[in-house]
Amino acid sequence: MSGQRRFRGDIEGLRGVAVLLVVFGHLLGWPRGGYVGVDVFFVISGFLITGLLVDEGERTGRVSLRAFYVRRVRRLLPAGVLVLVVTDLVAAALLLPSRAHATVVDSLWALGFLANVHFAALGTDYFSLTRAPSAVQHYWSLSVEEQFYLVWPCLIVVGCAVAARFGVRGRRLLFSVAVVAVVLSLTWSVVSTARTPASAYFSSTARAWELGAGALLSLLAVRGPALLAWLGAVGLVASAFVLTPATHVPGYALLLPVVSTVLLLAGDGERVGLANPPLRYVGKVSYSLYLWHWPCVVLGAAVPGGTTPLARGLLLCLAAALAVASYHLVEEPFRHPRPARGVPTSRHRVVAPAYATVLLAALAATWVVTVPAAPPIVHVPVLVAHGNRLPIEIRAGLQRQSWPDRLDARLVDAGAPEWLHDKCLDVSDINARRCVYGPLTATHSVALLGDSVAVSWLPALRSAEGLRDARIHVLTRRQCPNLLGQVSPHCAEHQQWALAAVRRLRPDTVLLSARYEGAPTPAQWGEGTARMLAALAPYTHRIVVLAPPPDNVNLQSCFTRRSSPADCTAPVTDRWRSYADQERRAAIGQALWVDPRPWFCLGDRCPAVVSGQPVMFDGRHLTAAYAREIGPLVTAALALS
Repeated sequence: MSGQRRFRGDIEGLRGVAVLLVVFGHLLGWPRGGYVGVDVFFVISGFLITGLLVDEGERTGRVSLRAFYVRRVRRLLPAGVLVLVVTDLVAAALLLPSRAHATVVDSLWALGFLANVHFAALGTDYFSLTRAPSAVQHYWSLSVEEQFYLVWPCLIVVGCAVAARFGVRGRRLLFSVAVVAVVLSLTWSVVSTARTPASAYFSSTARAWELGAGALLSLLAVRGPALLAWLGAVGLVASAFVLTPATHVPGYALLLPVVSTVLLLAGDGERVGLANPPLRYVGKVSYSLYLWHWPCVVLGAAVPGGTTPLARGLLLCLAAALAVASYHLVEEPFRHPRPARGVPTSRHRVVAPAYATVLLAALAATWVVTVPAAPPIVHVPVLVAHGNRLPIEIRAGLQRQSWPDRLDARLVDAGAPEWLHDKCLDVSDINARRCVYGPLTATHSVALLGDSVAVSWLPALRSAEGLRDARIHVLTRRQCPNLLGQVSPHCAEHQQWALAAVRRLRPDTVLLSARYEGAPTPAQWGEGTARMLAALAPYTHRIVVLAPPPDNVNLQSCFTRRSSPADCTAPVTDRWRSYADQERRAAIGQALWVDPRPWFCLGDRCPAVVSGQPVMFDGRHLTAAYAREIGPLVTAALALS
């Protein structure tokens, strides 16, 4: 088909379906695979933009990139920048300075259409995996689209020029280029998702095939039978329920929603009811609704009670109201500017720059206001040295009504320095000699095995008097539990390396600790632990298994201007008890098993703050300061002092 394409109301309706999938998935938790709505948007964008530019080239003999990018700016920036600024201002009012400042930093990346690059970098930084979700993280998908639009329109222009020069059909040439690009991108998507899913999720190269699929359909310019639309509708609904947050995407898993969307577009979604007026209106406001819904989710959670079903329903209504207002008052006026009667055109043209200036000034002001203070020097009462006052302080932590002063600053770089600064989380032959602590003349040697939880115990071990004369060899790796025979390939490889290191070192004590994850059931955790203990036994005099602390609330997200310590108190879960019981059973006759609950909890309740000090910074890993305070208790329980 050449020339001007007809308007398709079904595509507007499909946009409505896509945004509802995303919004319901995020706000209501249903359907669990609602995130496929973003992939629907990618396919639609590739389809429409390709058709728009190729039709223009066939109709006029040239493609105006300037006009294209002006349309993109008018379409995206007014509402996009407004949401960023409002989000940052609300974050400054609700969140603590460090997190509010991080939101502004994220916004600046989003403003430059590089949010996906920024969040990919954070996703590959293990220490950032447990940071509170960003209120502007959803801008990653807009960045992917705009990066695609920096490349694909230029290829279309070049393709049209080459076709005109050599007398070949432009569509055929572009179709060949698109096929190669889609195959390469899909291949890379599958490979990178298997290797580094955190970075692949945000990668433009791993997502380009989704937009390319829409482009291929547009270049084919065919309309198939209604059966295709029905197959596409069934496939799209199925994908929203078959895929879950645990599914590794993009990769091959997204073939189902992408192919289903292509079928819906090819078969004309009007035949399956996508062109009905309510869905079309939701499609009209879909961009604004997508922008507003995620800040409502994240910032709403910063208010006590903001995660209850009733609150989520109210937040959904708020997001919808903001989207409607944003569409009619911001999106449309900037997208289709119409000077008021009697207002000179030149004056009307001043509105957009003035609007942008005000919003950017507000963004800059928020940056200044939210600059976090330097971490203070904190003197925590000695909990152990002069008699064990820890139970008293834990009880006081459970009864606290307000947050300690400057707690926010204490969460900055609060983790173990051996992890943060020494880079001794992932240990191999490269850094094994460097990741050893204690005097060269030490009379006692300890090998530390496990994951990041094991590393977070290091400040406790190193501060205790009983281990001042010990040489501690760190042999850990992130997300690799001490389960022999049932872990991922990279963990299995590390386990063999660690076992060889223990065999060579012959330490007096082997200390193991890891978070309870990596085994589907508690029984399998126990079996894997037992095999590891049996493998270690010939090469050491003594093995100690230190159970991980019970998971707590992520203080980085729970601690806000509107929350209280009571909101961040966590129970000891049945899951933790089940895994701990199996681990304890596995240790019988092979190792000493140590229960850490008395250092964190009173009964079944565990406060986030004890004696004014944050216990964990992310709900999983100890702060270095708290670990040092309980060091004497830890080493006494391990019978190392």
